[in-house]
Amino acid sequence: MKKNYIIIILSVVIVILLILIGSLFFRNGHNGVDNNSSVEEYNIESPDANDSSYISSDEAVEIALKSLNISRENISDLDNELDYKYNIAVYEIDFKYDGYEYDFYVNAKTGEIVKSFKERD
Repeated sequence: MKKNYIIIILSVVIVILLILIGSLFFRNGHNGVDNNSSVEEYNIESPDANDSSYISSDEAVEIALKSLNISRENISDLDNELDYKYNIAVYEIDFKYDGYEYDFYVNAKTGEIVKSFKERD
């Protein structure tokens, strides 16, 4: 009888651990899609650079820099291109500042920063 309780308790613990691992797996963006592919690879369209509803590329850069409270004169290796990612048109802005490389994705219509990150240069 004691063996049955131990087996039941172990089974419950295993199920709980599997649920926790599964929720962490999905929370970190793993959704069964190959990690080497991304959402933007499935988009056929390219954004129209002449779309009058888009903010300018200079405005997108200023939005990214303002979020860090730095000026254009203080950065190097600025790269800015209009692309289609996350199912929207975004300006992909990359630059170096103070020993870090920064990457920003700015929504081309709203000016909202969709994603940003930095890494040691």
